[in-house]
Amino acid sequence: MGKSFIFFGTLLLLGTYALSAQEVNSRQFAYRSFSISPLGIYGGENSGIIVSADVSFDYGKNIFSLEGGSGTEGNFFGNSSDFYEINLTYGRSYPLNENLFTDIFIGAGYFHYNTYNGRNGDTSESTIGFPIGAKFQYMLGSRFSMGLKLGANINSFQTLGTLGLVLQWNRKTN
Repeated sequence: MGKSFIFFGTLLLLGTYALSAQEVNSRQFAYRSFSISPLGIYGGENSGIIVSADVSFDYGKNIFSLEGGSGTEGNFFGNSSDFYEINLTYGRSYPLNENLFTDIFIGAGYFHYNTYNGRNGDTSESTIGFPIGAKFQYMLGSRFSMGLKLGANINSFQTLGTLGLVLQWNRKTN
């Protein structure tokens, strides 16, 4: 799991760097933002910490994102569980006032869940997941915003809810 998360994170960073210099008309498919949620919690049958990141693109008023996340229960002795997800999402952004805005999204993706039970055996399940969520953000500068990210991944194995801090770097605007 760790190797795939590192690979996905590196891919997101390289893709963001290559696209960050673009300044294009909003009617074209164009880079929008990169965000990371470095500190979050998840809850479901178990609870723990989660880290996630996404890269987003605009097409008119539509937002398309590629998102990856990984979480662990953090119990290193005894029973524990962890998961990772890779999602494609569609959403919209709504300004609430001059500096406050929200992004709402829904999508589909890959969800993998592991449970470590020691002597009782380990389980590993993969399924399709349907993420839904929202980011509530405050603009701290012309290209940087910070806020809360709320989300859920609805799937056939382990539906999870998440809450975390989100840091977002937006593309240059004309």
